[in-house]
Amino acid sequence: MQSATNQFLIILFTALFLTYCKTPIEPDFSYSPEMPKAGEKVTFTNLTEEGKLWNWEFGDGGKSRLKGPTYTFREAGVYDVRLMVDSNKHYVKTKPITIYDTIPTIYIKESVVQYFQEVNFSVLAYNPFNAKITYDWEFSPNAVGEDLVNGKTNKAVPKVFYNQTEVEETVNLKIIVGRDSFEVSKTFFVEDYPARSLIMAEKNGKILRKRMYANGLEASLPTTYQAGKHPFNIFTKSSQLYVFDAGSEVSIEKADVIGKAGDGSIRKINLETGAAIEIVHNRELGAEHGFYSGLVYGGQIYWTDFNDFVYKTADNNTAIGALEWQGDADAQTTLPYYFLKMDRLGYFGNGIASNQLSSGLAVYDNIYFLAKGGSGKGVYRFSTTDILNENSNGTVDAPAYGSILNEFAIRSLAIDDLNARIYFSVTAPEASIGFWVAKLDGTAAVRIDDAPMGNAIEYITGIAIDDITNKVYWSYIAPEALTEAQLQENPTHRSGVKMVNLAKSNYVDTEVVYFEQDVEVLGIALDKVKK
Repeated sequence: MQSATNQFLIILFTALFLTYCKTPIEPDFSYSPEMPKAGEKVTFTNLTEEGKLWNWEFGDGGKSRLKGPTYTFREAGVYDVRLMVDSNKHYVKTKPITIYDTIPTIYIKESVVQYFQEVNFSVLAYNPFNAKITYDWEFSPNAVGEDLVNGKTNKAVPKVFYNQTEVEETVNLKIIVGRDSFEVSKTFFVEDYPARSLIMAEKNGKILRKRMYANGLEASLPTTYQAGKHPFNIFTKSSQLYVFDAGSEVSIEKADVIGKAGDGSIRKINLETGAAIEIVHNRELGAEHGFYSGLVYGGQIYWTDFNDFVYKTADNNTAIGALEWQGDADAQTTLPYYFLKMDRLGYFGNGIASNQLSSGLAVYDNIYFLAKGGSGKGVYRFSTTDILNENSNGTVDAPAYGSILNEFAIRSLAIDDLNARIYFSVTAPEASIGFWVAKLDGTAAVRIDDAPMGNAIEYITGIAIDDITNKVYWSYIAPEALTEAQLQENPTHRSGVKMVNLAKSNYVDTEVVYFEQDVEVLGIALDKVKK
């Protein structure tokens, strides 16, 4: 019995050894004629030295199991012919074959033509004697490419992209092959192509969307969503858009809004379905309780009123409804969505004072950055453990993280996590008005843009950072008093959304260009979901 078992194992191991040592099959084939025409039989010669099973695929849906098949292609084009031997995916050979027509045929390498995506055009011209070929291509005004001059080129294989979508396009070609001249054309449809976009909140208008492509930017288009009165901040997360609208009555000074009715809100909009939820509003309170700045972070929605409080609520589609007032400021701390009262930070009396605009909120490495503007200055850094249970009245030491940029009245801020930079806009002192960048400790501050300020409360409120395009974007509303002559002299002083390259190491880009010109928008946000 033992002998029989040993004999079986020897046979098994021998078979395995022979299988393992078997020389791999190397499929190969050729075809003739070398320049076949549509409707002409093509003979495929199998050059594979071993194998028993043959699976041919001819690239147009045709198949064969013969060792050396013949095949007829019905249409001109470029096809990938694939041979698999012994049904083994490791024994595969693929070769392209070009099928010609009697008349030259325009060929598009890509299977579909898509919006802002590069397309390679060529011509399948039957030329067995290698005669000289000249090309005269003509494209529509929607085609863009380095090879085109006024829509024309004599390149053999021009590369273009189309800046209009959902349209029918026609390409015309005059081609001379030796002594023969032909005029041919090809018509096709330009399909839409999803892309990331920048979302912009118009002042008293709509939410705008502008998609960003590697080859260019499409024109901004209004969505069906209302932006609100003063949407100073907007944020996106997945397919959700958060709109922080401070309401109609806004100012850089608190005295200007005290006693005026509030009509601001925070809304959450599903950008795929259009469904919207109003998270909270201040229609039953004064305008000073408006939503001057906000943040979506860590599963929470944060917002500030004009100066006293920071609130937060879970981002779980639960509506608070009307923002409540408990009768006095200390009682307000009992609200379930209370987060911070200004005089319950050690900074109160040490930089922060009453009636200072809360102009921005950001988080980096679990440290909060709170900006102060208007009559206030600086950015105040703290953690949740720095929030006191009692009013400080200036008697408590400031948090160890410290404040930065104390020489500036800040209007907005955003943090570039990857490059550890803080971008911010300044409304005072007058000599420092503009858009700035600094290190996270406030040092090495550099002004990027010194565009003049009109209404301080509307001056550069939206900032968006994009590591994919390596850009920082910011909104800007120009002073109404600027004349056309002044704008011609200072072309970056027009309202719109501007951009520069992100600051890195010791490099700061100050060559300001427009992402979108001649629009008045406040909050801006990147939508990273391709649509």
